[in-house]
Amino acid sequence: MADIKQLDTGLLNHLNTEIIILDESLSILWVNDSALANGWINDTKNQSSYSKFFCPKTEQEIKRVINMAIKDRKSVTKRDFELISNNNASREVDLTVSFSPKYEWIIIEVMSVDNLNKIIDSSKMASSQKIAANLARTLAHEVKNPLSGIKGSAQLLNSKLNDTFSSKFLKIIIDETDRLNSIVSKILTPPKKPNLEPFNIHSALERVHSLALAEQNKNFNLIRDYDPSIPDIYGDENLFIHAVLNIVKNAMQAINIENEESFITISSRIAYSKPINGKVFSTICQIDIIDNGPGIPADIQEQVFFPMMSTKDDGSGLGLSIAQDIIRIHGGSIAFSSKPGNTIFSILLPMSAIQLKGVANA
Repeated sequence: MADIKQLDTGLLNHLNTEIIILDESLSILWVNDSALANGWINDTKNQSSYSKFFCPKTEQEIKRVINMAIKDRKSVTKRDFELISNNNASREVDLTVSFSPKYEWIIIEVMSVDNLNKIIDSSKMASSQKIAANLARTLAHEVKNPLSGIKGSAQLLNSKLNDTFSSKFLKIIIDETDRLNSIVSKILTPPKKPNLEPFNIHSALERVHSLALAEQNKNFNLIRDYDPSIPDIYGDENLFIHAVLNIVKNAMQAINIENEESFITISSRIAYSKPINGKVFSTICQIDIIDNGPGIPADIQEQVFFPMMSTKDDGSGLGLSIAQDIIRIHGGSIAFSSKPGNTIFSILLPMSAIQLKGVANA
């Protein structure tokens, strides 16, 4: 049998597919980074069988597929295969087993079907958000000119009429026109060109934490849960702070800050094999903003990033839309899940090999 050191692992570690290599005794020789991220373990000092990771039924079925691959000297694929771990966690995958007579290796490839669905959903979301943003900007452009006419006419009337009654209502017209014009300007103005440079993600998150507390002028349950190993992010720190703060403010409006049991958590983690705008990245930085508020109503969840969409009477509905635009120009995306008592907005940013080099050498 060939030495596993002959394997060019660098290329295989860039795959989003899980690769597991076994010897003829079915002990694990090597696994790639995607497999490690999904629970496979490679201990070179204590090689163990793949079977320890799965329930007996799954272990037997994989062994049957392995025997078929060895006997027929070809690849065998099982579509939509239910992979059940030894702790009864289940996921649906496409499983391919190949036998290499040259090296006497058994190669298992695992592609999560759930990942494929996430890629499709991610692509659809990115497309629908772009369409909605373009439509909103078109409508805003059409509204802007009439607003200027309304304000000018009100100002002209205000200069001609001196009675208190007229002035009171003309002031309302002028003030409300200014408010609408401000909203329209925000929709029409895309995020400014970013000033891209490396910045510390946790320095930015600490700034968000301070600003959020200052806005309420009181302490509330704003929890920090950081992974200190995350390297510097390449982007515009001020724009990034603005995007995260918008999401945190959204969470602050959702919870009852006076209630001691209400909380918001800002967490940072390295995640693996997740889709961003329809493309899977092997390693990403994930920032989660979690609250235990009532959740987002199911009937508006598909529109939460659309401009002007708000569940608050005094909300402009621009905070999440602006945050999404900012994160998108950083090459990332924002995803969310929501149910009563648990809403999570996740900022996903791809990590380059250069960014991760410092982590690997640490």
